[in-house]
Amino acid sequence: MLRALKAEVLKLKRSRMPLWTGLIVVVAPLIIVSGVRSMNAGGMRTSWTTFMRSGTQLLASWYGVVLFGLVAAYLFGREYGEGTATEMLTLPLRREYLVAAKIAVLAAWVLGLTLLSMVVQAGYAALLAVDGASWAGAARCLVDSLSVSALVFATLPVVALLAMIGKGYLAPMAYSGVVASVGLGLAEAGWTRWFPWSMPIAVTGVALFPAAPMPSLVPASWAIAFGLFAVGLAALFWYVDRADSAQ
Repeated sequence: MLRALKAEVLKLKRSRMPLWTGLIVVVAPLIIVSGVRSMNAGGMRTSWTTFMRSGTQLLASWYGVVLFGLVAAYLFGREYGEGTATEMLTLPLRREYLVAAKIAVLAAWVLGLTLLSMVVQAGYAALLAVDGASWAGAARCLVDSLSVSALVFATLPVVALLAMIGKGYLAPMAYSGVVASVGLGLAEAGWTRWFPWSMPIAVTGVALFPAAPMPSLVPASWAIAFGLFAVGLAALFWYVDRADSAQ
């Protein structure tokens, strides 16, 4: 397991994808910055907590599902894109270890992007001289951002499975785009509690585009989310155990 994990980390060191996803996180909040500047020009002011929360709302929207889906598609589809799938599947290691290593790297990557998102949002708040910063507000934003990321992460084994079945990036990315769009639509219809790809929006309380009250999550919601993760992970292990090493 440690050998598989070390191999995944070494492969990432030679990849530019972590840098590109980091740049996406840095640039994405400019949508919010533009809106705040327009408000300031009109004589309206936003609080620091509201500004930071808007970053979490962005992460909970279509953008977050697709961004984290891209990471999962890359980690599990790159072996096919780079022609190393045969070597991976014939290594003298249990195939479950290879999948577990990728899932661990995926979790660390998602966490890193989430924390970077908060730091970047706080940086933009400082540049815009947004008032009202507080540790209590920062803690609330951190908890909400981690909750959003955990809910999105719970859906990623399905993306990973599609990357392996589709032998590349196209199928998982198309899937991420579709479910993200459906998730936003169902969120507006009040289904955030029951559809995993809508649940992140319920954490923030509103949908970013447009802003509308959302039902809060209930214990059954989290059970559905983690149930999806467990089923997706089991299906991923089942598939990789039976994948043809000559593909």
